[in-house]
Amino acid sequence: MPTLPSSNPAQFLQGAPVLHVPDVPAAAAFYRDVLGFTWDFGDETYAVVWRDNSAIHFVKDHSGPHGVHLFQWVRNVDAYYREIVGRGAAVATAPTDRPYGIREFGMRDINGVAIVFGQDIEPE
Repeated sequence: MPTLPSSNPAQFLQGAPVLHVPDVPAAAAFYRDVLGFTWDFGDETYAVVWRDNSAIHFVKDHSGPHGVHLFQWVRNVDAYYREIVGRGAAVATAPTDRPYGIREFGMRDINGVAIVFGQDIEPE
């Protein structure tokens, strides 16, 4: 397994998926209002949302997203779960420890994109 991400990367600073969605402003508003991202740029055809070091881009496409799901590493999965449920997020699964060493929960965004939020389980 490679080394964990650091705040001082050698080369790659960040990855950012670009999701093809039929309604860019609606997608960006969902990530802002429900998931707590900041919507710092956008119009009817393209938008970018951020949360800490995670960015997600949206581009207008009538076919909608398919064949992709997002995984977002978070520092405290239980706290983030409580945060977004408090904003009305419809979460598919509660935080659960998985046998592969990650505590995670999952949901779908307004376009049906599956999103998993997870953190490494600390060894006891």
